[in-house]
Amino acid sequence: MSLLNNKKKVIGNLGEKLAVNFLKKHKHKILSKNFYSRFGEVDIISLDKKTKELVFVEVKTRTSVNYSWPENAVNQNKKLKLAKTAKKYLQEHKIDIKTNYRFDIISIELNYVSRRAKITHFKYI
Repeated sequence: MSLLNNKKKVIGNLGEKLAVNFLKKHKHKILSKNFYSRFGEVDIISLDKKTKELVFVEVKTRTSVNYSWPENAVNQNKKLKLAKTAKKYLQEHKIDIKTNYRFDIISIELNYVSRRAKITHFKYI
């Protein structure tokens, strides 16, 4: 694995840990992390205890927004893969397709100088 790919993996893993902690603080029960299917991956699957919705979460983490905001990386192709992977999760876990669910994005901007992270949660229906 190249140094650049390793750095991206480390940043991605950190972002996912921050997102899990954020979701827990906002009354989500984490059901699964890094669920894979032949269509792709869902970073986090949670149950929103407030709305009783199943939530499929894509986490995007960046150390710089010079080129684009993290959430902009979730394009139509990625959304299609998320939907197909979510359907696979519902099938594998025998969850009724009529269950209320949604797709969210958690955007994380890391600032190594201040040692802070800006977390933005985009909720979609």
